[in-house]
Order: sequence, then structure tokens, then C-alpha cells
Amino acid sequence: MQLRAFYLLMLMVPITHYAYSEQSFDDSILRVRQTDIAELMMDKYQIQAGGNQYTLFYRFSSLEGVESGSGDYDAVLTSVKVNQENSSLILHMDNIKQTDIMSVRFSEELLSAENGNFILLVDGKQRGYETSTLEETRTLIFVIPQDTSKVELVGNRVIPEFTSSILVLIIVSSALLIVPRFCRN
Repeated sequence: MQLRAFYLLMLMVPITHYAYSEQSFDDSILRVRQTDIAELMMDKYQIQAGGNQYTLFYRFSSLEGVESGSGDYDAVLTSVKVNQENSSLILHMDNIKQTDIMSVRFSEELLSAENGNFILLVDGKQRGYETSTLEETRTLIFVIPQDTSKVELVGNRVIPEFTSSILVLIIVSSALLIVPRFCRN
């Protein structure tokens, strides 16, 4: 009887080890699930820029409901504009009836900042934020006061930008126009 229990135990040890090894081997599945869960809790806004379509995920949460995850369902994101001059995204909102926490997630292909150092302007005033990166998406979390109507996320690169090949083409074209003028004189 004891020998049979010993053999059963010996059979179970490798099986259990295999199950744990297999779970820790494929961690990429866990990261995808975490991303999906966070994005499921957020609203979406589609942005057309540089011939591509991007999804900006966002959420307004009330300060009173931070621990319970309570959303502010009155707050509305009315528009998102890409500002190429300032390398920024401008978010317009309405019905901010209380101080809220706003979370914004976007592709770093759409907007990026060196070392993740964005400038956040809430109704023109610079504010602090928390940030995180997962794969090629950036999340910013910040507080917006009651009656906020405009948030600007300023980076150092926004889509669409000139690619290096277009820049070379412009330089060569300019040189072809300028050099003959100097040769004539």
C-alpha cells in the first residue's frame, strides 16, 4: 500500500512541474490579457492621421470612486485633433462637473516624447501626470479640475511627419535650384 502511494506521488511531481513550467514559459499571453482588460474599461475615440487610423482609449473616473473604479459617465470627449506645429494631441471635452481622473492610452506611433517626458496642459496650465508604457502604447493618467474643456498632450513627434526620404528629396531639389544660380554669377 505504501509503495503504491509512493509511485503515485512520483508520477504527480513531474506532471505538476510541467504545468508550472508551461505557465511561466508563455508570459506574453498574460500581457495581452492585461492590455485587453484595461482597454475594455475605457472608451474609444478614432483618429485619422497620416493616412492611418489610430484608436485613442480614454476614461474619466470620479475622485470619490477611485477605489471602486467608478467612472464619471457625464464627462464626454467631444473631439481629438492632431496639432503638427506643436507635436501634440488636443482633446476637447464637455460636462466635467467635478474633479476627475482622466486616463488616456495611445500608440507611440501617433505621439511620442523623448524618454516619455510629455508636457501636459489642462486648459493652458501645465500639470503633472503618471505614465506607463506597454509594448508600443503609452498611458497617461492625470487629474482634471471641474469645468475643464481642453487638454493638450505635447510630445516631440506627432504623426504625420516627414520621413527621411522626403527630407532628402526636398534638400536635393533645393540644391538643384540654388546651385545653378551661384554658377551663373
